[in-house]
Amino acid sequence: MEIVIYQPEIAGNVGAIIRLSANTGIKVNFIRPFGFDFQESKIRRAGLDYHDLASVVIYDSWEEFVSNNLNKNIACLSSKGFEPYWETELNNIDYLIFGPESIGLPDNILEKYSTLTIPMEENSRSINLANAVSAVMFESLRQKNAK
Repeated sequence: MEIVIYQPEIAGNVGAIIRLSANTGIKVNFIRPFGFDFQESKIRRAGLDYHDLASVVIYDSWEEFVSNNLNKNIACLSSKGFEPYWETELNNIDYLIFGPESIGLPDNILEKYSTLTIPMEENSRSINLANAVSAVMFESLRQKNAK
């Protein structure tokens, strides 16, 4: 499983996700446009010196990502989903897509792919992006190592 971050808005989350990639060995794909300058110091601060250890790919658009990944098993993670992420064999998914912090994934993407969720309290809207990615990455590793 690889993580896909669609149009991220917060540099600190991207830095933290890059650091998670380095620590878990799970590749991360970012899709432009970004809500910040990718060279921003906040990314470097959050990612510390892990940038060289992480496996990161940047796509210029959603269309570029889709055209480069035809016939792949793609799923989404959203607060709008119903299936808890831990009830899915995550390592059978090629790409798991997360949306931007303020609005999540657009409906046209959610409608095209199966959508998992992180269960939370009824009155909660969402979980911080980096925290959500972390939960899913480590569940993927747990599933992989449980075999």
